[in-house]
Amino acid sequence: MTDKTTPTHHYITVLEPFSETELDQISQLKRFFEWAQGDPDFSKSVDTGNLSPEYRARLKRIGVMFEPEELALLWESPELAKQYLTQCGCGCTVPATISEESVAAVKRYPLLELWARFSSRKNTIYRDLRKQIFCVPQNPVFDAWRMRRIAAVRSELGFFGHFIDHPILAFELGDGCSVGCWFCAFAARKLTKNLDYAESADYFRQITQTCVDLFGKDQASMTLLYYGTEPHDNPNYLNYVKDFEAITGNTVCTSTTAGTDTKWMREMIEYYRHETHPWPRLSVLSKGMMYKIHESYSPQELRDVELLMQMRENPRKKVTGGRILEEDAGMRDRADGNYLEEVVPQGSIACVSGFLINLVNRTIQVISPCYTSKRWAYGYRIFDETTFSDASDFRRAIQYLMDRNMPASPLPNDRARFRDDLVYHATAEGFDLVSPNQIHHFTGKEVYAPLGKLIAEGTHSFSDLYDLMLEQHGVNPMLAVAVTQTLFDGGYLDELRFAPASAQ
Repeated sequence: MTDKTTPTHHYITVLEPFSETELDQISQLKRFFEWAQGDPDFSKSVDTGNLSPEYRARLKRIGVMFEPEELALLWESPELAKQYLTQCGCGCTVPATISEESVAAVKRYPLLELWARFSSRKNTIYRDLRKQIFCVPQNPVFDAWRMRRIAAVRSELGFFGHFIDHPILAFELGDGCSVGCWFCAFAARKLTKNLDYAESADYFRQITQTCVDLFGKDQASMTLLYYGTEPHDNPNYLNYVKDFEAITGNTVCTSTTAGTDTKWMREMIEYYRHETHPWPRLSVLSKGMMYKIHESYSPQELRDVELLMQMRENPRKKVTGGRILEEDAGMRDRADGNYLEEVVPQGSIACVSGFLINLVNRTIQVISPCYTSKRWAYGYRIFDETTFSDASDFRRAIQYLMDRNMPASPLPNDRARFRDDLVYHATAEGFDLVSPNQIHHFTGKEVYAPLGKLIAEGTHSFSDLYDLMLEQHGVNPMLAVAVTQTLFDGGYLDELRFAPASAQ
């Protein structure tokens, strides 16, 4: 029996208040809204309330048994319906900005009210879960580095940065990807090889156990078994998932495009249903693919499976990185760092703050999310990289990367520079740092003004920086060190000490 040291996924608490009848209705509502999201023609019919006999027949065929008129508020009072559902989707049980009269109008449509209650509960619990990205550290050196990366991501990505849970590991079980999505923000190359489970099961288990030994079960459990690859490409993907759970006590998440492989998908759904997890997540690449998925699985089978509509014609915004980087020059090409004049897009699909490990090529990169740019075309910074020869050499390689890249304080001979996305502006009382999403103010004329100017010059080592603060500005070196440490701990300083030449 698996030793569970981490709590069961909180998704089960999303479902608990609802009866079996209500969960069945929620499954059907989910399917209705999926079709509306993935098919512009059907969406227009819903907007007007003019659903043809063919559409009504298809709803029944794909398991939506209620009559569309039970959702008539969607076309009778579209602004009210949109406001109510949007605000409930943000976690508001009864939106405060909606009048009692409007709430009463919604209550005349019990299915919409049910969907709003479900959405509100789901998003409230998920919002609370996003705050739980910290574990009791077993490896303080790594944990301090990760804390700096989390601070940097939230500074750089703004609001979206608070939705990232920062897993510390991603294992690639293949080299490349067979799907070739047009929007792939990681620009994955064509699949060349998979990790053979028959030959590599012990190798995988040993590496997983090493990660538990280094970081503890809680933190090592924060892992993905794919990153720029497709889980479905490896025929033994589920075996690796089960092995990982047996060692760590944690069930990893899965995002895939394999919706039309019903045998594989049903095995995945059955696995995640064993403890009611909200996986797998399924990217839908075309309207035809959505039709086939809806016709192959009942609403109840896909109750916990999130469908992400990724077709070209869908309004869902894509991160302009990887394959579609050239379509958008990026936030950092704006004149004078004038980032804040319009709504800032998501900026990155990356999430790992730790180690990207390819178990086929036996490479390890130290990475963390950042705003996608020409320099960081995949939406993550690469701090360093190395190789390992086998499972026994893996621990050495990880420790080597931590020793090189994760000092507790700025090293004396390192160059003092601000993080590469930040624009420095001197002020009368100190300085401001402008990221693609926000402005950080640092005030204290006697210390921050000269310190910010020297760091912005980008030519001084930290040792020279402290000497200059004393010689030119009369600042006590201990104070200069303490203030610099504050900037370092806040993730504002450049830590790309060994970035690959391609990213320099």
